Amino acid sequence: MENLKILIVEDQALIAESLRSVLLGMGYQVPAIFRSGHETLENFYPGFADIVIMDIGLQGKLNGVETSIELRKVSTVPIIYLTDNQDEYLRKKAIYESNTVQYLTKPFTRLDISVAIDLAIKALKRHEVKQNNDVSYILDESIFVKDGAAYKKVRVKDILYLEAARSYCELFFRDGTKTNKVIFSESLSFLEEKLKFARPLVRIHRSFLVNIENVERAHENRLWIANKEISIGKTYRPAVQGMFRFI
Repeated sequence: MENLKILIVEDQALIAESLRSVLLGMGYQVPAIFRSGHETLENFYPGFADIVIMDIGLQGKLNGVETSIELRKVSTVPIIYLTDNQDEYLRKKAIYESNTVQYLTKPFTRLDISVAIDLAIKALKRHEVKQNNDVSYILDESIFVKDGAAYKKVRVKDILYLEAARSYCELFFRDGTKTNKVIFSESLSFLEEKLKFARPLVRIHRSFLVNIENVERAHENRLWIANKEISIGKTYRPAVQGMFRFI
């Protein structure tokens, strides 16, 4: 893959700079080096990087695994973990709860990194094929969602919001006089791509995609839909605020 962008998340400056040098020498781009989980989540957005190399033992409130689980809410970007930690629980959590493609123990070699990137590229191509082959159930201004053995029709105007929840995503919609929900195993970014035909659905936070036409109240940093208070992420605020006419 040409112009591959690889993000480094590593709090040890010497390791991070050494890794950057190796990646640049391989012909890859390094859009940034982040030192913490908080910095990563504040600045990452879909398309920022194609692959993430993540240190598991990040300092601060979020370790590498917790940061990757949060990233999964907004992107299917594959994660290559770096660690000197032999914690079995943490290793399994990394493998089963985030988009892990490889798990490297420090110290690692240039060959280790090269093999891990090849595996990540393979995962990217597999995801690309899945998206291209996926059957879309779109009819005018409606979608069809799984309901038992069949599919239930949901009008776009009845969709309230979608919320990322760890390794899955929930879609909330009006169903007559009540609010119902459907759970998907896909990431929010994947569903956002599938629903891009529906113009009222707008990303306002790494964990939320909302139907802007169903907003009942709005504030500069949050809004309300069906009595649900939803924060507007700092990255999304200028675009979201421009959608409302305040008098």
